[in-house]
This record gives sequence, structure tokens and C-alpha cells, in this order.
Amino acid sequence: MYLPAPQPFELDLRWLQAQAFRWCERDGWYYGFVSGHLIKVRNCRDGIEFRSNPSEDSLAADVRSYFRLDQDIAAVHDALREDRELRGLLGTYGGMRVLRQDPWECLVAYICSQRNGIKGIRRILDKLAGCYGEPLTLDAVELYSFPSPQRLAAVGESKLKSLDLGLNRGSRIHEVAEHIREGILDLSALARWPHPQARGFLMSYEHIGPKIADCVCLFALGMDAAFPVDTNIGKGLERYGKKYTPGAENANLMHWVSEQFGANAGYAGQLLFLEQLEKSDNATPTRCP
Repeated sequence: MYLPAPQPFELDLRWLQAQAFRWCERDGWYYGFVSGHLIKVRNCRDGIEFRSNPSEDSLAADVRSYFRLDQDIAAVHDALREDRELRGLLGTYGGMRVLRQDPWECLVAYICSQRNGIKGIRRILDKLAGCYGEPLTLDAVELYSFPSPQRLAAVGESKLKSLDLGLNRGSRIHEVAEHIREGILDLSALARWPHPQARGFLMSYEHIGPKIADCVCLFALGMDAAFPVDTNIGKGLERYGKKYTPGAENANLMHWVSEQFGANAGYAGQLLFLEQLEKSDNATPTRCP
């Protein structure tokens, strides 16, 4: 099925995997999950072509939402071009979109991001999916769906810890899974909250800091003003003469970010991140197994 996309738009595994780590490529198609279903997608004319099982008709709205094909990207770019440091980056990475991911998998992914790179995060997510997800096949490519919070809550903390995910991640994942099952944590409801309140609620968990909270707000809850900062984006901010301190709240820096980039701060951050990613070995795309 063909879906038009406001231009510029260009699928590229570099920016896909920089946000949602389990995307992979085979024969010019990108394979990943939307609403729990395995799809494959590629660039086509001024939009995308995708195939899926179940039928494309039943998933078209979800795919459009996931890739944010309804967003007025021209207005976003017009605002970002007012910043002279971003103009060149828009020329290189302007086809990128900030995705609207499944909040649950996004939360787990970024819980696993502490002291970890793209490849390491993907390994952990693939391990969880391989152990507790369901195998799905599309055109001879078999990938495993990501297990629901109810599934991982039922698995139990001890079994998740036995997977050796590192940094007590098994316990942390089980805690949020259990809270979702019990209704203490409602990620869908957070999407309706203002960004500062949603961010603050997520940070009420001991193991969720500013970066993880802002990643979920940006990549899953549709809050484009969120600006997750790590060492890569910190390096990108050096061009502005700004200093990021890992592990700190960086309140003055975040105030400057809000003033400088406004409602499109998340897009600005991704442009800075992609530039730094290109300089590292994390930029190598992943082929499907």
C-alpha cells in the first residue's frame, strides 16, 4: 500500500535505528513492528510503500501515525532554519521524522540505554522478544514481537534477572511492567499530560532519569518539545558553547534549549545526535537475520 508523505521525507535506517532500535533491512525494505504487527516499508515516490500481515488496509492509520505522515514538517523545518547551526544538518538529515512509537517498548528500550549503545540496546530487546515474544513472518523474514507488560510482569522478576541484562535492568523492567499491569502507570494517559508533568511522573521512578523520561516523551508520547540529552547530543551542543554534565539535571542548559529551539527542540536534538552518530561505529545499519 502506498501512503503519501509531506516532503521532505526519506526512510533511512540510520535515523530509524537511532530512535527505535529493532528496525532492520533486507533487499531495500525496512522491517519492523507497528502496533505489534510485523511490517516492511520502503521509500516510494513522495511517500512510502508498506506491506504487512494482517492486511495493509487495517494498519494504514497506525503506520501513518507511527511515521507521523500527518505532521506539517515544512513548518518544523522553517522554524529550525532560523538557527544557523541547524541549516546544514537539515540538508543532510531533513528526511528524518521523530517517530511515534509504542510507549511500552520505547520505555523498556531507553531503560536499557544507560551505559549502552544502539547495538547493545538492540541485543537486549531482541533477547526479551526472543524469550517472551511471538515469532512473526513476513516474506520469509521472521522476527519476534515485543512482549507486553502483562507478559513480562507474569514472567516474574527472578526470570528477567536471570537473562543477565546488566545494571539490574531485569528488576527495573519488571517493576514498570508490574505497575502497568496494576494500573499505577498508564503510558497512554501520560500522552495527554503537559510535557513537564509527564516527564516528572516518569522521573518519580528511581531508575528513570531526565534522558530516559524525555526519550519516552519525545519518541512515544508525541511531545516534540522534549530534548533528551546524552553525551552525543552534549557534543553537538558544544558548537553553541554549551556544556552538558552527564548525570546532572543540567537545569540551566535545559532552559537554554527551551529558549533556543522551542516547540521543536526534539527535532533539533535528533539532528545534532545524527551528526555525532555518523562519526561512531554505531552508525552501521543492521540487516535482518
